[in-house]
Amino acid sequence: MKYLVKLSLIVSLLFSALSSKSQTVTVTANHGDTICAGTNVVFHATTLDTTLRFKWIHNSTVVGGVGPFYANNALANGDTVFCYLTNAAGDTVLDSSNMHIFTVNTSIHPSIITGGDSVCLGSTLALFDSVSGGVWHSQNPAIFTVDSVTGVVTGVAVGMTRVVYTITTGSCPDSVRLRIRVNIAAGPLMGPGIVCRDSLFRIRDTARGGTWTVSDATIADIAFPNGTFQAYQAGTVTIYYAVTNACGSYFDSMAVSIVNCDSAAGISNNNISPVGLNIFPNPNNGEFSINYTANDNTSALLVITNILGQQVKKLDVVANKEYAVATGLVKGIYFVTLHTADKIIIQKMLVN
Repeated sequence: MKYLVKLSLIVSLLFSALSSKSQTVTVTANHGDTICAGTNVVFHATTLDTTLRFKWIHNSTVVGGVGPFYANNALANGDTVFCYLTNAAGDTVLDSSNMHIFTVNTSIHPSIITGGDSVCLGSTLALFDSVSGGVWHSQNPAIFTVDSVTGVVTGVAVGMTRVVYTITTGSCPDSVRLRIRVNIAAGPLMGPGIVCRDSLFRIRDTARGGTWTVSDATIADIAFPNGTFQAYQAGTVTIYYAVTNACGSYFDSMAVSIVNCDSAAGISNNNISPVGLNIFPNPNNGEFSINYTANDNTSALLVITNILGQQVKKLDVVANKEYAVATGLVKGIYFVTLHTADKIIIQKMLVN
């Protein structure tokens, strides 16, 4: 019975259309008439009088609303879509549009990529997809390359980018992606062996993503998980680092001495002295002079670091000679460290 009702409605609309041809309506499909399965096709009807209404017909069935747009993401091969143009009341057909007859191609979808998500620099990693016949490629071959057929990844440089696996069977390609990190084997910890009390300092390792711990959190403790520490009081603290990645497992440690840079009190190492280095003016605006005093004109290395322990300037100096330094440093606290043959001299400097 319901099919007879639908047929009766369509026949009625057709007779009405034949009796009144005062308007022209055209329907376009945003993806054309040949599509991949699952494509969302949007139909747009255009006519001269925008006050009129539309009746959308999908396979002889009235669908959608009365507006100029209709969308369908489940079209099958051989499906038809067109529309009638009606008066504002919707009870009189003025015209019928062109009809779209669809060719729907099936899509072959790849599955989830397996095999791992990291590779060691210079090593290989075999990736897999349960749907065969696809092609592999790297979005950044400078980070890693991948064999287009076998899916074997080779680490080229430390970093991260995506591998893409694309099924190209038929006219409906589909792809999946996976982010791959290229790791480097861990190495010795790097950072300052002596830092000033109440400062931040940074310890680094060539391999990222590990875990930091300290031997005594009252002397220094973790400020940020990237290896930045806060020095609290004079003493020696051991920094530990553990990491496991595609290159293996690694564990290392280093000792850091925390000293009082404002006073000789609390400095137990005779090779560390807060005197012998003059900075003037201090505070300054980033332009200052330095003078290292000693019994003879020996040479030394001057290093300026910021509160995070990052080196901002390095200078070779000779004792008993004044040097004008223009750094262009931004406002903040800096540490000037002088390395001589037999001592380390540290001074705090303020740029305002």
